[in-house]
Formats: sequence, C-alpha cells, structure tokens
Amino acid sequence: MKKTIRLAGLLGIAALTLFAAGGCSIMREALEAGAASDNPNDDNFRPRFVVGVFSIVRYPRATELEREIETPDGRTVSINTNQNFSSKNLKRVRVVARPGNPDVCDLQFQLDRAGLLQWEMLAGRHREEPMVFVVDGRCEALFYPELPPDDGSDWVTLRVGVNPHTAKGVAKYAEKNYTHYNPDSSSWFNYL
Repeated sequence: MKKTIRLAGLLGIAALTLFAAGGCSIMREALEAGAASDNPNDDNFRPRFVVGVFSIVRYPRATELEREIETPDGRTVSINTNQNFSSKNLKRVRVVARPGNPDVCDLQFQLDRAGLLQWEMLAGRHREEPMVFVVDGRCEALFYPELPPDDGSDWVTLRVGVNPHTAKGVAKYAEKNYTHYNPDSSSWFNYL
C-alpha cells in the first residue's frame, strides 16, 4: 500500500514538473499572441469585426459548400460558404442609428471599385431574397440588399438592424481590415 501511494506521489510530481516545463512555453505563446499589433501592415495584426455576406441555401444538400448558421432569433439557416461580399472591399463604414430606437443600427459601406461591382451584382441577383450578414463568423442579421444610388456614390446602405457595439466595431476596424486585406504593393517582395 505504501509503495502504491509513494509511486502515485512520484508520478504526480513528475506530471507537475512536465506541466510546469511545458506550461511556461504555453503561457509565453499565449502572451505573445495576446500582443497583437494594431498596425494593419504588421505581421502580428489580427483582423477584428470582419464582415461577410452570404446567400441562403433554400434546399440544402449537406455539401462541403454549405453550413448551418444560427440566426439572431434562434432559427438555423443553411448558407453557401462562398461569401458574396467581405471586408476585403470595404473601405469605410458609417453607423446610422434608427430614428426612435438608438439600440438598433444600420450601416453604410464605402466600397472600392471591385466591391461596388460585386455589390451591384449581389443586389441585382438577390433583390427579393434575404442575405445573411455575418461578423466574425457569427450571424448578426438577415437583410435584403439594396442597389447603390444612381448618383455615382460608392456608398451603399445595409438595413441590418444590429446592436450599437457590433456596428461601432465594424466601423472602427473597417479601414484597418481593408488595409490588411489589400497590402501596399511595395510590401509584396519583403520576404524574398
């Protein structure tokens, strides 16, 4: 009995020693990962409040290109994982509070040229169908896309009705995410 207790104690000490030795490197990695840069041109930059717009699959076939996602009201819908629009083409964002309800916000996106063409195709193709508005992989709203105004503006309005925290986060990080996803061509050869 004493040998079993002694053996268990030695095994426990050995396990703690191994954990402490490996735990230090794990803690160091966690601290280094936590020191993400706020500069979108830095290698340690981590995009935040990344936007994606996805189409709903009406008749899911459970293929690799489909995924179920939970909507804010608790239902689940199947989406096509090939996104129709993303933060890559989103230069700036304005938050528009809904009149009479400051807890609900819509968004206005300023798009680059490719994004504007993408949005026109998206709005034309899915005019009568709801789209899924996703931020950081989580469904925030279902909305109907609107065509851009005919005045030559590069701003589009999304009547998504999201909470102010999400809306302000998307607006705050839109420019940094755009810079990160569209690096300056001078940095293309830094790693050669």
